Amino acid sequence: MQYARRNLALYLTNRLNSFVVAPAILILVAILTVVIGLIIGIRTGLPLPQPVQDGFQANLAVFWALPGFLISHGALTANRGFAGALAFGSTRRNFWAGTAMGFVITSLVVAAVGLVILAAEAATGFGLGISFLTIHALGDGNPLIVAVTLFLLSLMSLFAGMSFGGIYRAAGVIWTVISIVAVVLVALGLLAAIVAWPDLWLDLASELGRWGIPLGLVVVTLIAGLASRAVVRYAEI
Repeated sequence: MQYARRNLALYLTNRLNSFVVAPAILILVAILTVVIGLIIGIRTGLPLPQPVQDGFQANLAVFWALPGFLISHGALTANRGFAGALAFGSTRRNFWAGTAMGFVITSLVVAAVGLVILAAEAATGFGLGISFLTIHALGDGNPLIVAVTLFLLSLMSLFAGMSFGGIYRAAGVIWTVISIVAVVLVALGLLAAIVAWPDLWLDLASELGRWGIPLGLVVVTLIAGLASRAVVRYAEI
């Protein structure tokens, strides 16, 4: 554990990417959501009419905003930190463990900032009647669901990035591209299945209730974490 903490300290030296950028993205997307509400309000009046407010309940911007940066951050961490850690005597196992602890800290920061945004939104509706985190997919703003979802979404993205970075270290560019294409194809396959059998998925969602998305993220996060551990084991300096 002592050697894993040294790798954690190495991860935390990059304070900007570890603590600032992802929360800043979350805040920026919240601001953009407010701006969009204001633009719509020019036509409809403020606060927004109920049909428009209902439309914002399907706003999934938070799910698209975070993964891009966090995947790239996880990949860069696997590439930039790996060689230095091993050069100073770390094992692959300790590098992964220390970096994983860093990923948990980053994800907790994102979740904490999300709860602050949620508190402001729930108290005021930003004065417009819009929804950013008080959406159906997040239990209509249930604080526990919001926190768990943001935490898992962030952790999953970081582990996914570390997996791609580890594949690059272990097998090179071609296999990295192949792995990315494979993940995209799986995602498109799931989307096609949802479109093809909507009733099946709606029934499943109703059975799982508000915890459906967090439970799905648990599964994907575990897969991404195990994948990152496996590829780092074979990564080369």
